[in-house]
Amino acid sequence: MASQDKISPSNKPIEKVFLELLLKLSLIGALIITAADMAFTHLESVRSVIVNSSVLLAVALGFVLYRAGHYRPTVLLLGFIIMAAMLYQDIAAGNLINASLVVIMAIGFAYSILLKGKLLIFVQAFNFSSLLIVFSWKAMHPSDYGNKSVNDLVVSSIVFSILYLIISFSAWILKGRYDSALETMAIQNLELIEKTNEIETQNEELMQSHENLAQLNNHLEQKVQERTIELEKQNELLIKYAYTNAHHLRGPVARLLGLIYLSRIEPDADCTHFFNLIEAQAREIDEVVRRINKELE
Repeated sequence: MASQDKISPSNKPIEKVFLELLLKLSLIGALIITAADMAFTHLESVRSVIVNSSVLLAVALGFVLYRAGHYRPTVLLLGFIIMAAMLYQDIAAGNLINASLVVIMAIGFAYSILLKGKLLIFVQAFNFSSLLIVFSWKAMHPSDYGNKSVNDLVVSSIVFSILYLIISFSAWILKGRYDSALETMAIQNLELIEKTNEIETQNEELMQSHENLAQLNNHLEQKVQERTIELEKQNELLIKYAYTNAHHLRGPVARLLGLIYLSRIEPDADCTHFFNLIEAQAREIDEVVRRINKELE
């Protein structure tokens, strides 16, 4: 209820759109009726002046209040002033049936669209009670209405009362179904937004997983490259070792084996000389092995 007091500049509810249209149509209708009275009756009837002035005043105040952002005061003021003017005109017109009753039924219809809850019940009850009071007044003063019989007044009162209730109740039912459908759409829209947010969250998680996987792939590629480089270095060391073994180590070993062979076939050979040569080759082998170990480190 409180949310209806201030006018939102965007996404206007159907009630505010209907109220704006009602204010404009009421202003146009009041101006046309006033112009017609001025043209044909020259406003000789005090009743016409009072009714037209009241309607124009109600519409003007309604525009002011609505522009100020007050929704319910606009509806109540517009409805009460026009309702009072129409009831006064209905009593003072001297006719059993007149246009005022049609306007009163239109007010009941408008209230069913524009108001809700307990306020709607109170306003409709007040208007219907006022209408019954007017009908009771007519029934008690039949001479003021062309000497119509009380039965005619009662029948017409019952007919218009039933029409008022039917129109107001039907408008209230239709408005309730419209609000229910609008609420259902709002709930479905909220669920859709939640699902959209959930999908976006899942998409972000997938994007993050993809990014993490890409980083992991990059890390693995880097590790593979590093391992490949390391293996290439080890292969180079093995190639160097094979080359050293084939060229630098194989020569001293062959000479060492040759000296051992000579010492076997020449028993009288100088052992000291052979041992010195063997020692020299052993030292050479030791030097080559040391150099190989240094290169492999």
